[in-house]
Amino acid sequence: MSKKKKSVCFIAQYKVTCDFVARQLLQFLDKFITVRTWCLKYDSAPPGHFFDNDIFIVSCNTTMELVRGYFPPGKAVLLAARNINIKRLEKLLEFKPGTKALVVAGSAETAASAINLMNGFGVNYLELVPYYPGSSIEIPGDIELAITTGLSHIVPEQVKKIVDLGNKGIDLSTFANLMQHLNIPIEVLNEISHHYLEAILSVSHNRLKIARVNENLKHNMEVVLNTVNDAIIAVDGSNHIIMFNPTAEEILNIKKSEVMGKIAGDVIPQLDFTGCLKSGESILNEVKRINETHYVITINPIRNEPGLNNGVVATLRPVDEVQELETKVRRVLKKKGNVAKHTFADIIGESAELKKTIALAKKFAETELTVLLEGESGTGKELFAQAIHNQSSRRKGPFVALNFAALPENLVESELFGYEDGAFTGAKRGGRPGLFEEAHLGTIFLDEIGDSSPEVQKRLLRVLEEREIRRVGGSTVTPVDVRVIAATNQNLESLVKQGKFRADLFFRLCALPVSLPPLRSRDGDIILLVNYFSGKISGRQITLDASIKDFLQSYSWKGNIRELENVVKYMCSVLGLKQVAGLGDLPPYLMRKSSQLLDAANAEPVRRQAADRYKTLVSALKSEGSLDTVLIMLQEIQSCSLLNRGVGRNALMEKLKASRVPFSDYKVRQLLRMLNELGYIDSGVTRQGSRITALGEELLSFLESGQPHLGNDGIDKLYLL
Repeated sequence: MSKKKKSVCFIAQYKVTCDFVARQLLQFLDKFITVRTWCLKYDSAPPGHFFDNDIFIVSCNTTMELVRGYFPPGKAVLLAARNINIKRLEKLLEFKPGTKALVVAGSAETAASAINLMNGFGVNYLELVPYYPGSSIEIPGDIELAITTGLSHIVPEQVKKIVDLGNKGIDLSTFANLMQHLNIPIEVLNEISHHYLEAILSVSHNRLKIARVNENLKHNMEVVLNTVNDAIIAVDGSNHIIMFNPTAEEILNIKKSEVMGKIAGDVIPQLDFTGCLKSGESILNEVKRINETHYVITINPIRNEPGLNNGVVATLRPVDEVQELETKVRRVLKKKGNVAKHTFADIIGESAELKKTIALAKKFAETELTVLLEGESGTGKELFAQAIHNQSSRRKGPFVALNFAALPENLVESELFGYEDGAFTGAKRGGRPGLFEEAHLGTIFLDEIGDSSPEVQKRLLRVLEEREIRRVGGSTVTPVDVRVIAATNQNLESLVKQGKFRADLFFRLCALPVSLPPLRSRDGDIILLVNYFSGKISGRQITLDASIKDFLQSYSWKGNIRELENVVKYMCSVLGLKQVAGLGDLPPYLMRKSSQLLDAANAEPVRRQAADRYKTLVSALKSEGSLDTVLIMLQEIQSCSLLNRGVGRNALMEKLKASRVPFSDYKVRQLLRMLNELGYIDSGVTRQGSRITALGEELLSFLESGQPHLGNDGIDKLYLL
């Protein structure tokens, strides 16, 4: 027959405590005892079974005082020694030293006991404030954390963050005392001891792992600080140096051992950390001279928590390294073509019409809305687009440009929106981002928007509405944050009426329209521009006589500024160093427009001079085997110019290949550069391709017929670009 179990009664104020300890007792002593409880918050008088128990365990002295008179004579009463769940203490490691926290318990005694237990287990870095029901303490306003042992329901409402360590159980000494009174075998105590020891070792192991991780982090941080190119110097709150990396040793020529722990001002008087230490405000990119070298210095406060300044860290880099890095970045960005070089200061002119346009464009630059630049070819639409970008909040972002007239229709979509791997034959492995993705956080300039195809217009409308793109051949969308500036030399409203341009896209684009004045309406600006271009081209300003001034200011300038620049290039090429420019120094096609035509005697030397110049060029091209190549290139460029569009290098090479004329990519580049510099073609700064100039027309006429072609009024069409 089995031995009858002993009855143990556990007494505490809260039911959660009673239930927890009851489970703990039964976990180890279920074979030997039954457990009953008395919860004082529920029953002020002893329960009916109270007097039948063999032994009593009371949770704390406070509870003992409340129940002392109820115990039957001759029955053992034990005062429990309590402990906390040490595994849950790790929750407190995330809080910074000095953090204030309420310790919430059932009484002053149990709150003090919990604080002592936590301190005993090493949690002595927090500022702990005891709290219990009925306590008279005023809760500090800066306390946001409460720590409790299973009593979350009595935490004050104003404290939002709670760490519950779980109920306090009875410790090993109470188990031993209980087992001695009930004559339970000592082997059971060994099992309980093993459980407690295992828990302690587990926590110790975890803390050891954390210590090792911290040590590794410290080592890795030192490696990082020792390998960066900047000098790094740090001081503590009392201005003593606590960090001095190898780069600092090298550029300041001071050994780390000579400065560590010393007051910064004593060893590096040129660096003043005291201002940042006192104010807590950063000092950014200040230039100072130390040991005959200028450095860019940034000083930042070290804050472990808001409002508490624990020191200062400074980085130093020689100014020449910063300049070299800036130059390198500019080169890379320029190579990518994603930099807007021009500002409103680069727009030359003093006319009222131009100033009014610039003022309007500056206002529009301050917004994020789409701008539509309308104007004849050659009026400087891209110059205005770059200026608007550089005046806007996106000035530090990329500026990406695309000319619709310069690209074949089948390439426009992949250029604008990018493509995925395998989207089409010849697609780059891995795919490629489009111009909209490249322009993210910047500006995209869509030139000659009127030449875009219906399909491209449809996709552009979606980008403007949804601010997202889908690559060609792709299925996912990519959000883009891009400001759009569009430009056209066509009447978009007329194209809308003709069904050649989407009305909904037009209304999206013309949120902020800017009309650029043609050169002929800019009174007084023409001579200013002649002086500007001549200085830019030849390094000197050419002198104009009265007759040529009158002609230049009365001419219609159908090609606008681009035409004027080509005319100035011509004059700079034919004029002597101190020669005054007259009507005879204009390109022949302009002389035909002048009301002061030269007489035949004066015109004939001009023709002979042009013929001699062309003969010299033809001779040079023949000698290097490039004459046929140049002839085919000029013919192709002329054909595209008559259609009011430029032609790209790739298209020219396709034409040469079809004509079976030997060529190389390098040679085509070289010849295009030569023709552009001599003024025979005009190669734009973006992707609009090359177009033939009046001089180029004459050269082509000479190559085809053997003499300059000086009598075709149709040449004016070349300047409607």
